[in-house]
Amino acid sequence: MQNKTWTDAALLDHLQKAVYLELWTIPLYLTAAYSLQVPGTSAESPPHEVTVRGKKNPNRSREQLAFNNIYSIVVQEMLHLELASNLFNALFAPKGYSPKFTGEWAPRYDSFPSWIALNKPVQLGPVNPEQMSLLAAIETPEPRTDGAPNGPQESYDSIGQFYMAIEQGINQRWNELYQPGADHRQKSEFADPQYKNDDYTGFSSTIGGDSRTALKQANGVIQAIIGQGEGNRSPVIESDLRPEDANDLEDQFSHFARFRMVQAMLKFGGPLKTYPTTASSGLAAAQQQLTTGFTSLLSALEKGFAGDDELDLGSMWALPQQIVSVWAAGGVPRF
Repeated sequence: MQNKTWTDAALLDHLQKAVYLELWTIPLYLTAAYSLQVPGTSAESPPHEVTVRGKKNPNRSREQLAFNNIYSIVVQEMLHLELASNLFNALFAPKGYSPKFTGEWAPRYDSFPSWIALNKPVQLGPVNPEQMSLLAAIETPEPRTDGAPNGPQESYDSIGQFYMAIEQGINQRWNELYQPGADHRQKSEFADPQYKNDDYTGFSSTIGGDSRTALKQANGVIQAIIGQGEGNRSPVIESDLRPEDANDLEDQFSHFARFRMVQAMLKFGGPLKTYPTTASSGLAAAQQQLTTGFTSLLSALEKGFAGDDELDLGSMWALPQQIVSVWAAGGVPRF
């Protein structure tokens, strides 16, 4: 890696790319999860996570097991999107910047983000061996051969290496950039220790306070993103990065391990039941509803993290029914 110097502009660029990367994964994973025809579900009643421990559990099916593994990753990617956006705002909100989610920063699915050197075709699709290979590749642990970051680079060997570079940039530029008394426009929908009933209590999703405290929180955010998914070399997530609820079994394992579990189900148990792609007369209307809903979500995210509005996730929670409606109409959802 070429040795380069971290500048404010380079760190701003990397944090925007981190926001994009986390957002980019969500439609990919949701599209796969909701392609599954889980018994007892439909476009009007989409699948949701259901405990399936025990072979005699009436909710148990291969499709439900696969859905649980994929959807649980989606929820953590929503958390990672919040964390990346809070990292961005902790340093750059006082300077008048905010993360972008629309325009050139709206997610595209024709290739990997250019700053991650993975040469693999990208497409939205159902749960099948080819698509699960793609999803697993996204979450592949950081190779042990990855070198230490030497400043900002144009491209990284893995997502884990990309976040290691961001960690380096934050630690080098923190004292010059961080303003303790400023409005950092932080959001906390998924993790904050001050709320006892939140899913995650081992780290704070918000970053603030004096410089030393805030830097510790920022590094905790980066370790949470790396440790739960992109960069974790172990199949198991450290206990302080898991949900407090021990019943969240899937969230004890890394994203890569959960995708590998679905791959194993396909390899040893055969295909999972997914919606057929035979277009019906209702497909165009269903796709239009999804397009409108996702556009609304991108706008809400941009306004929320800019401080213009509260973070309205209503359009996020409306996506499942919109995605399943496209699948049920015989199409592959587009974003």
